[in-house]
This record gives sequence, structure tokens and C-alpha cells, in this order.
Amino acid sequence: MSVPQRINDYISEMRPAAICNKCIADGLGMENKGAHPAQVTGALATTNDFVQDQGQCSICKSNKKVIRRA
Repeated sequence: MSVPQRINDYISEMRPAAICNKCIADGLGMENKGAHPAQVTGALATTNDFVQDQGQCSICKSNKKVIRRA
């Protein structure tokens, strides 16, 4: 399964929770904690299926850019 599909599935499984890129990377065991998840979530956010905005991550509780399944 491709990394973008794994990220899509992970966010979808966490619905309705909002998640930051670092916690997505940690949850999927990815070594690249920033750039790759950010590229994928940025692309997902252009669809009607996902919402990306500033908010609290449901996992680390930090206030930052997060994404959730609509």
C-alpha cells in the first residue's frame, strides 16, 4: 500500500479526531516526521473529504495545523 493511501486510511480511521502531521507519522511508523506527511495532508485538504486548519491535535494535544476526515 502506498504512503499516501496509508495516511488517508489512518486519518479516516481516526474520524472525527483531528491529527497533526507529526502524530500521523508517528502512528504510521514513518521516519520522515514532517515533509512527507505534510505533502500528503496538503493534497488531501484540497478535497471535500478532509478539513485542514489550526486546532488541537487529538493525540499530542498541541495547537498546530491539523487535519481530519470531513
